[in-house]
Amino acid sequence: MKNYVSLMLMLLIATACSSDDGYNADTAKTPYKPLPVEDYRMVKSVKMDYTDDKGREHTWEYVFGYDVQNRIKSIDGKITRYVVNPNNKKIYRKNINSTLKYYFTADDGLRTVYSASVVYPQYTDWNSTVTYKYTGTFNSKGALDSFGPFDCVYSGNRLTGAYFDNGREYTLLRDRDENVTGYRCNMSDTAYVEKSNIYTYSREKNKTNIDFSGLLGYWVIERDIAGNETWLDPVLQLAAFDMLGSRSRMLPAGEWRLEKGSPVACRTADGYNLVIEYVE
Repeated sequence: MKNYVSLMLMLLIATACSSDDGYNADTAKTPYKPLPVEDYRMVKSVKMDYTDDKGREHTWEYVFGYDVQNRIKSIDGKITRYVVNPNNKKIYRKNINSTLKYYFTADDGLRTVYSASVVYPQYTDWNSTVTYKYTGTFNSKGALDSFGPFDCVYSGNRLTGAYFDNGREYTLLRDRDENVTGYRCNMSDTAYVEKSNIYTYSREKNKTNIDFSGLLGYWVIERDIAGNETWLDPVLQLAAFDMLGSRSRMLPAGEWRLEKGSPVACRTADGYNLVIEYVE
């Protein structure tokens, strides 16, 4: 895994040239395959909002782009939320406009490039342009064997462990429907953490091409990647598109509204409102 650390780049300036020069998403070959559109409806966009206890509205919007093979190609994000400035303890609005691109490369590789403009209208000293780049490799079944700072171990296509360069070892906990409900983490033999049953699920099967447990940040493995620590400002969406093996089968707990068997809206158990639109 150490050789992948040298491939991980975190830049705080925009790259001077296009990262997709010469790349053709439609013809790129990879063992990673999307779920069949006959069985899993393709999501065009997800909008989400949340009102905090002070009446401030936080909003997220993701628009998904796909190649001709129905694989994820890009995610355009627009986020507005409120954060605390640790220096003066005041709360400021944070606006993020981002693009995440996926490249399926030679030797079963994956390259991701996230770029964003981050603006604090009331605290401009924090304004920035950021870029995060990561690489990984798929196994023959189309799940990531390694990505950025971690390696994966599978039983069949079920992720059983993730091992990080920093010494952390993760195990995902699941219920009998294979839904991700929590995790265990060993940290270089100095600490052990177990968070079981922290995520719950509805009885509605997820028949979309997005694993909403991944989109909502339940797969803690991704949180240990630099820049992706909080699901509220994601720079990666690996589990959401089934790149970490078998998914959670059910939709997360919440009040889901379905039309013709497909979820179109939800109020999650922790108060987030979702609106889902589909590729026609």
